[in-house]
Amino acid sequence: MRTDPAVLDFEYMRHFAAAIRAWGPPPRMLALHVGAGVCTMARHLSAAYPDSRHIAVDVDATLPELAREWWDLPRSPQLRVRQQDGLDAVATRHPESLDLLLRDAFAGDTTPASLADPTWWGHAARAMRPDGLVVANVSAIPGGTTHRQDAVAARESFRSVVAVGEPAVLKGRRRGNVVLVAASAVDVDALRRYAASAPLPTGVNPDWTG
Repeated sequence: MRTDPAVLDFEYMRHFAAAIRAWGPPPRMLALHVGAGVCTMARHLSAAYPDSRHIAVDVDATLPELAREWWDLPRSPQLRVRQQDGLDAVATRHPESLDLLLRDAFAGDTTPASLADPTWWGHAARAMRPDGLVVANVSAIPGGTTHRQDAVAARESFRSVVAVGEPAVLKGRRRGNVVLVAASAVDVDALRRYAASAPLPTGVNPDWTG
């Protein structure tokens, strides 16, 4: 079990962190984490950006509580953890009230349909400040449809959507995780520089639709 919040074991989480660095977060950003899990990203970002504030929601109240037992998670107001449905968490936000939205929620091996459709992405766009950023973990399965619908819905709500992931996964040759990076403008060149130096093969596709 990792005790150092700077260390991210999963490749998609490193893509999250790289996308956030490329974006350049405001000093006192407010981030909403949909699919808190054990608060790995919330803990990482709280350490990396000490003036940031985070709200972590999960339908399962058990995992975040266990995380508080395992690790010394930041306390409120820097990190607030609560049980809440991921659609409700975004739909009830005030307009332009978030700087960063992270989605890492799964039902089995796919994103719940209610978190991957035009309704969710529309609420996400409404809740973001003009220069805000959304990063979403997508399970891409060859021949599947959910990840395609997810990418299309993201493009309907955001001007710029870029996919980051293993090249074979981006090309639909094998299953794996793809990170969608959505904003009014995404620094594709910065993401490509990150991909070029990543420890594992990483591709960046600004036109990916699954």
